[in-house]
Amino acid sequence: MALPLFASFSRAIARSRAVAVVAVFAVFAVAACAQAPVESGGAPKSAANAAAKAASLPRLHVIGASVSGGFRDGPMTGAEVVGETVSLQQVLKAWCGEHARATTHATMQMMAMFTNPLQIGAQQVAGAQKAEAVGVLAVDFAFWFAYGYVPGDDEAKARGDLLARGLELLDGLRGPIVLGDLPDMTGASPRMLKPAQIPGVALQATLNAQIAAFAKARPNVRLLPLATLMRQLQTDGVDLPLASGPVRAQPGALLQGDQLHANRLGMAYLGWVLQPTLRSLFAAEYPLAKQEWTFEQFVGACGAEDDLAAVQAAAKGAGAKPAAAPADGSRGGK
Repeated sequence: MALPLFASFSRAIARSRAVAVVAVFAVFAVAACAQAPVESGGAPKSAANAAAKAASLPRLHVIGASVSGGFRDGPMTGAEVVGETVSLQQVLKAWCGEHARATTHATMQMMAMFTNPLQIGAQQVAGAQKAEAVGVLAVDFAFWFAYGYVPGDDEAKARGDLLARGLELLDGLRGPIVLGDLPDMTGASPRMLKPAQIPGVALQATLNAQIAAFAKARPNVRLLPLATLMRQLQTDGVDLPLASGPVRAQPGALLQGDQLHANRLGMAYLGWVLQPTLRSLFAAEYPLAKQEWTFEQFVGACGAEDDLAAVQAAAKGAGAKPAAAPADGSRGGK
């Protein structure tokens, strides 16, 4: 299924091809954000009415880092296989349908969050304020306020102070916020995260306690246990809740090759996990407050049918006896 410039930023760029590539994204992101939307003149009245109707719909808005932004692993970041995924906005847009809008901060900037989390984070919060959303999805917003290179000899203090400043930014939002805690990314590929960029397990627990305390003190913040979710995806494996019965996905099956970013099926699972929280963001009488998508619907929204078929095939192969082929000769799993 997330700032001050670090003293060693130039060293990070030199040591990591992935960092260098995403830093280029930041340049394009700044240029993209500088361009205002272009509207054509003389639009038909029906089109204007449709636009006005859409503008009146409630909105969900996404801020965060590269998982929410839809980062795709590939040769440019040292991968042998091109990764496939979708942005969180795409998942939400499909789930909302005609009942709400799903918008996002500029995804190129989200992918560049690590380069300057305070500055880019502030820009994201400012955009969310303008969006006036019924809910802001900040699933991986906190990540680069805790991960990355930090200056000085006291790592715990440096990471804790930066995280505090990042969380402070969210106090600028008065509406509901869905905030993810910190996953343990120790198992991520070193071509994407160097060991020095990863806080130790004990420090992660301290930082997550800091996030939990922040959320507990603010009724508008709903905490998403991203640490638990990532442990399932990366280490434990997870049972996918299919209508025909649960299918076991092995560790890493819902992640791209970097073992850091979700693939299409991982984003489908994230959407399914988020669904109860999404429903709670709407008034009780609103259609989306009662919407109950199946996991298969999230799979379709993410274009994850092939990923799911691969998981099903692996699950059959891991069993004591392979399941019989469908009687009609169809392939199944699609």
